[in-house]
Amino acid sequence: MKNKILKIVLRVLLAIVLLIFTVLGVFSIGERFVFWNFYHNSERHEPIPGLWEGYIPQGYTVLDSSTRLSCGYMSNGEASRIYVTSGINDPVFVSMKKADGSNYTGHTGGISVYGDNVYITAKTGCDIFSLSDILDGDGSAIQKDSVATINDPAYCVINGNMLYVGSFYREGNYETPESHRLTTPAGDKNTAIISAYKLNSDTGKPYGSIPDYVYSTAGLAQGMTFTDDGRMIISTSYGFAKSHLFVYDIDKATVDNDGFDINGVKIPLIYLDSDCLTHDIVAPPMAEEIIYDSGIVYIMNESASMKYLFGKLTSGTHVYGYKLDQ
Repeated sequence: MKNKILKIVLRVLLAIVLLIFTVLGVFSIGERFVFWNFYHNSERHEPIPGLWEGYIPQGYTVLDSSTRLSCGYMSNGEASRIYVTSGINDPVFVSMKKADGSNYTGHTGGISVYGDNVYITAKTGCDIFSLSDILDGDGSAIQKDSVATINDPAYCVINGNMLYVGSFYREGNYETPESHRLTTPAGDKNTAIISAYKLNSDTGKPYGSIPDYVYSTAGLAQGMTFTDDGRMIISTSYGFAKSHLFVYDIDKATVDNDGFDINGVKIPLIYLDSDCLTHDIVAPPMAEEIIYDSGIVYIMNESASMKYLFGKLTSGTHVYGYKLDQ
């Protein structure tokens, strides 16, 4: 009798295990089918670090030909992290600290580097850390300064000596000021902006409090990068919805030289809309900041973090490089 019961239990357990593997397989294959165009044109790259430790990936940038920096916050309330990924070496993380030495627990939506300055997006601009402090091997880095911007940035990019900081908009829970919500010449309803500041190479800070120009963008923007030929790519995502990589030909964008008003000061406004959109690339959910390098768009996403989990069942555990058509 005992042997019979044991056999029944083992069969039930085996059936459950087989069912789990079947569901996982169907889920994974289904994702590949839904995003066939993306995966068909992409290659898997390095694993995203910290995914089993409560780390939630957000920012992503190139430091040099072999090294990248990524940043994110911790679901358990610990200090936010900056990961240093270099060649074949295992990624190492640096715990972020405020100027007073307490834990820095910001969302860290974006990261970019200019000289020894590492810019991390904050609530009212960017907080600045020292690159040498991040790389000195002691496992922590202390905030040394900050930059105020006219928008609440979700991502940031350095291109040349310009700092670009972009907002995220979603109706109801991530609102932007009414003055940032614009109807473009193409008739698109843009709901966010990117403000662009020329940086002083000596101080690493903008020359003034007013940006040199502003881009009008769609909402749900999570990251941005520039191609070698000057095109701009913006990644958008939210929740389980499909991500998008919108590629814009800046040369075809409409420019209003006095189109954006900041307390009576008129600055150029550049519309990113369907008139200058060249590609709309559909990608898996939860794309965050992106990097462009030599024809490849590298995408960091947060779907496989312990906060969301579902990416562990699909392809969310790794960076993917999408080969961008010219």
